[in-house]
Amino acid sequence: MTEQLFHKARANLKKYWGFDDFRPGQDEVVRSVLSGRQTLVLFPTGGGKSLCYQVPATVLDGVTLVISPLVALMQDQVLQLQQKGVPATFVNSTISRNEVEQRLVNARNGMYKLLYCAPERLQTELWKNMMPDLSLSMIAIDEAHCISEWGHDFRPVYRKIPEMMGPVRDRIRWLALTATATPEVRRDIVTALGMKDPAIISRGFNRPNLQWWVNRDEQKKRRLGEILKRASGSGLIYAGTRAGCEQISDWLSQKGWKSKPYHAGLAPDERERIQNEWIEGSLPMVVATNAFGMGIDKPDCRFVVHYDISSSMEAYYQEAGRAGRDGQESYPILLVKNADLQAARKAILDSYPDRPQLVKVYNALCDHWNLAAGSEMVETQKIDISQVQKRSGYSRRLVWSGIRVLDQLGILNLDQMETPQTGIRFVLSRDALQDRLDRMKAPAKRNFVDQLARMMGPDVYHRMVYMDERQVLTRLKVSSAMLTNGLKVLADEQFLLYDLIRNEPVGSLAEARYNRFPRSEEEIIRHRRRLLKKLDYMVGYVETKGCRSRYIRIYFGEKDVPERCGKCDNCRNSGKHYVTGEDIDIIARLLEEEPMAFQVLQKHTKWSRAHLKKVLAMMMREEVISKLKDEGQRYTISSR
Repeated sequence: MTEQLFHKARANLKKYWGFDDFRPGQDEVVRSVLSGRQTLVLFPTGGGKSLCYQVPATVLDGVTLVISPLVALMQDQVLQLQQKGVPATFVNSTISRNEVEQRLVNARNGMYKLLYCAPERLQTELWKNMMPDLSLSMIAIDEAHCISEWGHDFRPVYRKIPEMMGPVRDRIRWLALTATATPEVRRDIVTALGMKDPAIISRGFNRPNLQWWVNRDEQKKRRLGEILKRASGSGLIYAGTRAGCEQISDWLSQKGWKSKPYHAGLAPDERERIQNEWIEGSLPMVVATNAFGMGIDKPDCRFVVHYDISSSMEAYYQEAGRAGRDGQESYPILLVKNADLQAARKAILDSYPDRPQLVKVYNALCDHWNLAAGSEMVETQKIDISQVQKRSGYSRRLVWSGIRVLDQLGILNLDQMETPQTGIRFVLSRDALQDRLDRMKAPAKRNFVDQLARMMGPDVYHRMVYMDERQVLTRLKVSSAMLTNGLKVLADEQFLLYDLIRNEPVGSLAEARYNRFPRSEEEIIRHRRRLLKKLDYMVGYVETKGCRSRYIRIYFGEKDVPERCGKCDNCRNSGKHYVTGEDIDIIARLLEEEPMAFQVLQKHTKWSRAHLKKVLAMMMREEVISKLKDEGQRYTISSR
């Protein structure tokens, strides 16, 4: 039976995705899932995790539930599936309750093969009421490291997933997937999900085409310029802040390099335009915060430079791993000056609130939402940081840190941080609105208002309804500026109230407002210790004298890792005589084309002089190559 399903899965892989066969590891996962075995997948960034649940979903009866914490990513995946002809949808806080209910009814009626949702959605009464009637075949938990307190992006609600699946948990297939999981995190995932004898399928963390480099320099911009002079192809530069992105991009433009900044402060249509320009190749470089990259597939990204140190090995590996997805030689490079290491540690210590501060932020947030003690929240709401700041008397940075910690402690569900939303509430009744539409003389304006009302659903006449701004812009066929101007006009004419959430978080309390804050000081600082521990490993990566690829692979739990990769900066600069077979093949291929001088070979390989000398000396000793007695002092293959 499993083999029959697998053959059908491979046929659907060709039918919908155009691939003749699965990548190594994907076939093993698909077979495991189709056999009904609980499965944990550990594939590196760009390893093809999504196909491991999307393809089986097309052959299994019923609907596959995909749990994802990334709202924008789930929306992009659903759009891609729909374009391929695979019926799929999502439910999250960007659509109205009425639309959520309709999509769940459609799922119950067999209209979808994949249903995406954020984990918080499983806590709603609507989901609890409708879940038993859904014909669920499988649950796929993406970014499964969020389950673990030791994961780099811990979300407490993830640990409640088995409990929230209630009566259906024992009769469906379970699949968990992550690109970044240490042995400790893997054990935590298996335990938290209650997996019994799961298949753990890993493709390892070795990326043999990547040359891992760390450049320590007090003048990082100068070093960045030197790197870009030698670089070829397109690349990414990651900076820690929005201001940093802007400054670096401006500096690059002044120096003659074409680049654009990308961060959450840009309008959604501008971000999408930059992203598309980079993917298509008309924009060679993007200087971005970590808001850039999730779900973006550009196989020929040749370099990823981190201008600021990452807070964890997981985050660094995931972001740097966007280089060289096509298997060609590529460069992840970290720029560090001495002050960066202490500054990163100080940032964690300074921004992490103690218990009294956290209690004050919590109460200020609840007061901002007009919640009395014992009151529960039905819908997510906007978090106005400036209002919480005024009520608490704390700095913006401390307020934001407090909100993030409340999310990590499971007290707050921080649902949306990056995706802009549009909130609408009509102040007119449905009949009154229709009457004004009938008398409206401008067709374009009448169409705008009518589509807006239909899009938001019947709840829009009773409360503020929020929707992902990208959806609103797409459906209305307008730009972000046009939407803002249109809503302002309608508000002035007393049609509606509107709320534009751009680069501001929204969220909800996980439980009713507490009379007494439930977390102890020890619980609060325990997570800070984990953050500091992860930073320590990142500092270890910077300071190691050994092979950087080996350091990464051991961190993620690989065993029997070779002492040296022969490609990272430490291996290249090692005083030991170390030359790989691949090094010899590279020189041999170059010299098979034509004889070349030392300087020409160095330009092609981009190796250090010392390493190139080692390779050439070894090949000369083995009589693989010889030196021509001409003015150019060129090397050639010995058989020439």
